[in-house]
Amino acid sequence: MRKLISAILSALIAICAGGAAASASISESAVRRAWKDVTNIAGMEALPLFIKEDAAANAWVEAGKSVTVTTGLMELLQREEEIFGVLSHEAGHAKLKHYESKVGQSVGVGIASILIGKATKNNSLADLAVGIGLNLATAGFSREMEVEADDFAVDLAIDGGHDPTGIYTALERLSLQGGRLEPSGFNSHPPDERRLLHVKNRILERAPETKFPEVDPPEKAKQR
Repeated sequence: MRKLISAILSALIAICAGGAAASASISESAVRRAWKDVTNIAGMEALPLFIKEDAAANAWVEAGKSVTVTTGLMELLQREEEIFGVLSHEAGHAKLKHYESKVGQSVGVGIASILIGKATKNNSLADLAVGIGLNLATAGFSREMEVEADDFAVDLAIDGGHDPTGIYTALERLSLQGGRLEPSGFNSHPPDERRLLHVKNRILERAPETKFPEVDPPEKAKQR
């Protein structure tokens, strides 16, 4: 009897935990399918992918070792090619080793703060490590890195036979939503007109005949 009750409770917990993802515009199975496709085309290791219950629309690569997508992003996006584009962008950060560059920058900042006397006498290497960790947790990639990851996403889609407008319309939806809500990740910088124009030009440079679908504001998209 106890085993039966335990099994029922486990099932209820699983249903509740997966409820938001199941009702999202982009399903969890679609996210996982897209990630598998991205890593296959990119010729890279299929890093673990996690779905996080979070209203903020975001995705990020964690220390180049895993990828996370929020349920908020799954609610915002409307096409599978958009989640493919987002995940391609994150794959770009991992493939281009942007995380390693960011670690180097943070270590430099930490050491510099000690050299110029901002650290107290009680600072230790452990304190420095903690400070570096906090910097990495709260700082997004540079704009240059974001552009490189955008380009990677466009090229990966075209080379893999996917619709390259996925990354563009995903960024456009984020822009219409009003910018980022998290300290790091796919939306580490609000998509502005310059970034969108760069992505559009990159797509047209590679595939001149591309047609760009119209993107509805979030309120109108939810009514569809």
